[in-house]
Amino acid sequence: MDIRSLSRMAMTVSAVMLAHQVAGKAVRDALFLGALPATDLPRMVILAAVLSVLAVPVYAHLLAWASPKRLVPAGFLLSALAHAAEWVAYGPGPIVPALIYVHVAAFGALLLSGFWSLTSELFDPHSAREQFARIATAGSLGGVSGGLAVERIGAWATPADSLLLLAGLHLACAIGLWPLCAGMVGGGRRREPEATFGGRRVFSASPQVKEIALLVVLGTGSAAIVDYLLKSRAAAEYSGGQLLQFFAVFYTVVQVLTFVVQAFVAAPLQKQIGVGRSVTLLPVGVGVGAVLSLFFPATPTFALARGAESVLRGSLFRSGYELLFSSMPPAEKRRVKTFLDVACDRAGDALGAGVVQLLLLTGPLFVVNEMLGVMILMATASIWIGQRLDGLYLQGIERRLVDHAEDQDVVGGFGDFGGPTLASLEIPVVASAPVLEDVQPAHRPHVPVQVLLDEPLDLLRQLRSGDRTVVSAALESAPRFEAMHVAQTIQLLAWDDVTPLVRRALEHVVDRHSGLLVDALLDGGTEFAVRRRIPRVLIGAPTQRTLDGLVLGLSDSRFEVRYQCSRAMDRVLVAEPGLKVDAARIHQVVERELSVARPVWNGHRLLDQFDNADAVLYLDEHLRDRANRALEHVFSLLVTVLPREPVKVAFRVVHSEDPMLRGLALEYLNGVLPEPVRARLWEVLDASVGRAASAAGSTSALEALLRSQEGLLEQLARTPSLTPSGADAPAQSGPPTPARPPSEPR
Repeated sequence: MDIRSLSRMAMTVSAVMLAHQVAGKAVRDALFLGALPATDLPRMVILAAVLSVLAVPVYAHLLAWASPKRLVPAGFLLSALAHAAEWVAYGPGPIVPALIYVHVAAFGALLLSGFWSLTSELFDPHSAREQFARIATAGSLGGVSGGLAVERIGAWATPADSLLLLAGLHLACAIGLWPLCAGMVGGGRRREPEATFGGRRVFSASPQVKEIALLVVLGTGSAAIVDYLLKSRAAAEYSGGQLLQFFAVFYTVVQVLTFVVQAFVAAPLQKQIGVGRSVTLLPVGVGVGAVLSLFFPATPTFALARGAESVLRGSLFRSGYELLFSSMPPAEKRRVKTFLDVACDRAGDALGAGVVQLLLLTGPLFVVNEMLGVMILMATASIWIGQRLDGLYLQGIERRLVDHAEDQDVVGGFGDFGGPTLASLEIPVVASAPVLEDVQPAHRPHVPVQVLLDEPLDLLRQLRSGDRTVVSAALESAPRFEAMHVAQTIQLLAWDDVTPLVRRALEHVVDRHSGLLVDALLDGGTEFAVRRRIPRVLIGAPTQRTLDGLVLGLSDSRFEVRYQCSRAMDRVLVAEPGLKVDAARIHQVVERELSVARPVWNGHRLLDQFDNADAVLYLDEHLRDRANRALEHVFSLLVTVLPREPVKVAFRVVHSEDPMLRGLALEYLNGVLPEPVRARLWEVLDASVGRAASAAGSTSALEALLRSQEGLLEQLARTPSLTPSGADAPAQSGPPTPARPPSEPR
């Protein structure tokens, strides 16, 4: 089942579930306050919280045993049967209203948590960012319909008749979840360890769990306080059907506002300010509402404060809060979410109810102000905690990305210069004109003269001889090279027949003459074949000067030179992690690379062929044929300014067929890349990966064409005007033109 179908089904169930939640709150509060005084409300909240906490370990073990796709639908079915039994047993007395309160407050939270746990396993973290907003929006609309329905029941029938509505809604949830669960992917992914329940184990699951737990406890604690203030005032002013209508109207208005915020504000605001700050807006709203209530202590102000808390919790907080768990493995997520959604949420209720109960015992004179003061303190602490969530969320994404990828054998060494390339073209050697003999004047006698050269000049002569045997022998004297020998040897990089020997010779002297190599790299007059091979030599001198030169080489007009510079930069930074790179400049380079026209982007090729001894490849054989060279270059740049391991894994898994793992990589990149780079990368990423299959299929044809070099060269020789001026020129198979001494003009 595709993502759209799953999303539509989840939205439908969410709408029905939130309709039950809104209607259930109104029915619960009206029936309880109609049978018991408001002062009993804190004790009932504490009782419901205790029962919820006690149920959490049992629920967690059931999730591990049966999985959410079996347990959650069964839970909704049992809840529907319980509502029907409550309707049958309802009568005078406080017992049934108390049971209804516990049912809705305690076990409703378990079902809500189970639904979101199930939903979070349907989508990868990147898709979840969009889908959760839609599901929450549909839930808000469902909440509006539930509030309107129970308000009409309060006007036309008795409050107890609303229990049949609640039973029908949860029955619909159970029925709707069966096809949704059937559409879940099963068995294709790795086996997750069995979930176990324990406080220490839960808090060690992810770096942000402790902060989220504190945020949940403080948030629900402050909500419980303002909830008591509102309900105690409402119970004093309304009764019977009017009380049910009051709560129905209140929760309906809250759901309408929640829908508006969720539909038009949540997604763009979350994209702009991040997950952590969107979650932190909840305590900000609670604090503002508490301050207003402190100055204007009246029912409308309490309703405004409670409504603001509910709107923010159901929109910005809920969508951001669920995303905080998207980086966790399913088994770990079930355990942690159950603990946070139920145990911590109910613990917050108990904390708030305990504060209310304690303050009620001190006397009613300043009890409202004291409660509001506690709310302000809780909101302040929550805001301080929320400031750390963005960084912790990103750490969780990094850890899950690397761990999951390692389990699937995705991580490999980040190669020096690996990857498939076009075979280098062999250009026939054109014999050079013979050197003219010195013409001796006729009147001078012919006397044999022996020219004596000192050793350095003789070595330079050998390097410039053009004789492969002589040049190869001269390269063996690399430890004795001076600057003039290095300058000549650099030019020999263009000669394919001796390139391996030239590289080894330069690697002996690169630490002393890296400046010459950098100058040749940055000189636009240097042959292209030389420029594209210099970066690999510079790896042997991992210094700041070398790194700065490679960064400047990223401005070269030829793609392969830029590609080799980025790969060399990575290897230099691996050797010397303390070297500095200007992140802003690298991001500008990445943005420039991503801005090229798509035909140019897809047409980038490498001329040099790399052997396995020359590189530690990080792409497996299958991906080597699928990876886009331009995309590989971009990620090579990114690893120089971002954490290396997660970016390495992200490059590989964006080609993965596992949507969950691929979405995890996209979510990580979404969190670490600046907006301009992220926007352009999203434009090319799908197209680059999507071309993989066709590109792999055409590889054999391309190699066959390149093997037909003789016919191709003959055709190019007959029609030289057809050769593109911008095409990457092949390297020479014969000796290059001898380099001029530094004193000669070019």
